[in-house]
Parts: sequence; structure tokens; C-alpha cells
Amino acid sequence: MTIVEEPRNVFRAGGRAPFSCGLNKDLSFYSFDAQAGRPAAIILAGSLPPAATASLVSSFDKIADGFVRAEADVLLFVDAQGPHALDHMASSFSNVRTVYCFAQTFRDWGFQDAAPMVVVIDRNARVVAPIGGADADAIAQAALDCLASSIGTNEERNLPAPILVIPNVLTISFCERLVEHFDSNPQTIGGMASMDANGVAYHKIDEAKKKRKDFVLQPGDSYYAPVIEAITRICAPEIKRAFQFDACYVDRILIACYNEGGGCFLRHRDNAAPGVAYRQFALSINLNTGDYEGGYIAFPEYSSHLYKHGRGAAAVFSTTLLHEATPVAKGRRYVLLTFLHNAEAEARRTAALGGEA
Repeated sequence: MTIVEEPRNVFRAGGRAPFSCGLNKDLSFYSFDAQAGRPAAIILAGSLPPAATASLVSSFDKIADGFVRAEADVLLFVDAQGPHALDHMASSFSNVRTVYCFAQTFRDWGFQDAAPMVVVIDRNARVVAPIGGADADAIAQAALDCLASSIGTNEERNLPAPILVIPNVLTISFCERLVEHFDSNPQTIGGMASMDANGVAYHKIDEAKKKRKDFVLQPGDSYYAPVIEAITRICAPEIKRAFQFDACYVDRILIACYNEGGGCFLRHRDNAAPGVAYRQFALSINLNTGDYEGGYIAFPEYSSHLYKHGRGAAAVFSTTLLHEATPVAKGRRYVLLTFLHNAEAEARRTAALGGEA
């Protein structure tokens, strides 16, 4: 058994694995966005028959407890369009999950069906090590050893995501007035930017993923100008210093409330839909703390750490980061939200609108 230093058909260690998605055996959707937060050993099978992967899958199955302790998954990637897809459907291994991927996935990996290949990825879908060899038991053990060495100690697992927390952006009394302003005005159900089958953008409501009430602060609102002033005076210079980024434009500003009983916004990226691709940094200001349970911000690609910044403090992070607002179990979480972008992104945004600002 050897760890392959420069494999011909798989990305080198340290690089990001090609984004992969497909269907689980129960026909539920699988993607690397859902995998984020959990490392994995991936067995690339492509269109190979089950007989070609049986010994390898069996070896991983035998040491499944080790992968459970490492909080890692073992995945078998099968070509859903290959001649043996249905044969894999009949196979049964309790601790190895089969994912049916399109043929393009294997082309992206550079996999050519000569023999199964094992690749270990970390919680952020970066390649830890591609592993080759003829001894199936040794390959499985090497994959487990790679995971054990890459996840580190509990302390190391809680290394922070690349976010900036700026305290005292808003005063406590101003936070309280914003909460009162929200409660005294009509709210809307929080939706998401999405795209239909024809590529047309639309506003989607899905409370299984996003359960929140929103109130948009309009430019004529008496609270709008003080918020803009605080972002400009306090946040923009700190963002420039931390990220070397000139935040010139502010997106819509809203006050949001995550209610008791599961108010949340599960895993997402804030610039994934074409209509919001101009967004570059998210800014989230907590308006209350200590009044609710749950309601953390999580960045599963980086660690299991849960963030809850102080009242009046802003959390600023790139919109490309996968993150979530975890469910509120008790009480209500109030937060002020907006997005920031620079002049170049503004030019792209207006161009997409046909030149209209």
C-alpha cells in the first residue's frame, strides 16, 4: 500500500476536490454542500461492476467504527449512467453509503475506470490524500489513518472560520429600538433567491430550509440613516483593514426574527443564485443576546464551532462561505442583515439589470 504523491487521475493533496453531487439509494439528493463539516473516504467506482469494488468496500465496512469515531463518512461513488448502476443498487453494505453520480463527475475527477480509487477529503472538501495499492485492508486502514492525522485534537478542530467580528457597531438602546420597530410593523416570510427550470430567477419560500420573518428598512425610514452611518463609519474601515476590501455599496437592509420552534436558515451561500452573485460580504448584527436558546451561526466547512456574537456586534464574512443560522429552540433571535459589495461588483449588477441602478 502506498499513498500516491502525484496521481495521474486525481487532484493532488491539498487541492480542492471537484464539486460532486448525485443521488443516494433512497433517491434523496447528495452534494458536497451537504457533506461539509464531515470528512470522508471516497471510493471512486465509476462504471466498474460491484465485483471490482467488493473487497475494498468490505475492508472499509470492517473498520467502520474507526470512521464513526473520526466523525467521517465512507462513500462509494458510482456512475448513475453506467452499465452496472443497477447491480450496485442490489449491493448492501451497512457502513458504506453509495452515491449515484453523473458521468461528468468522474470526468471532473479524472477517473478512468481502470480500477477503484480511494480519495480522503477533509471537512472542506480538500484532498487529504489519494490512496492506491493492491491490499484492500491496507488501503482502508491508510484512509482511516489519514483522517485521524488530519482532524487533529478537539482544540484544533475549533479553529475559527475566516470571519470578522466587530463589537459595538450599534448601541444596546438602538438595538432595542430596532426590535420594537420590527415588532410594530408588518413582516414578510423570509424567502430565498432561486432559479426555475428555465433559468428564470424567482423568490422562493421554503420554511423547511429558511424559517424567518423579515422587515425591510426603506431609505425613508428614520432608522435607515443611522444604520448606514454605523456601517460606513465603523464597519467599512475594519473590513478594509482585515480583508483589503473597499465596501462601497450596501444591499437592502432588513431586520429579521428567528422565532422559537425552529426559526433557522439552514446551509446556504449568499451569492449562489445568479441574481445575487454581486454580493461579496455578508454583515449580520445581533440585536439581542441571552433572550433565546440556539440561534448560532455555523460554518461547517471549517469547524463545528458555533458563533454567537454580542448584542450590537457585527459578524462579517464572505458570501461564498457555506454557513447556517441554526434553529432557535427557545425565545426569539433578532438580527439586522445586509450585504456589501465594491464598485466592480456594482458595475456587474447594473449591467445585469440593463444599466439600471
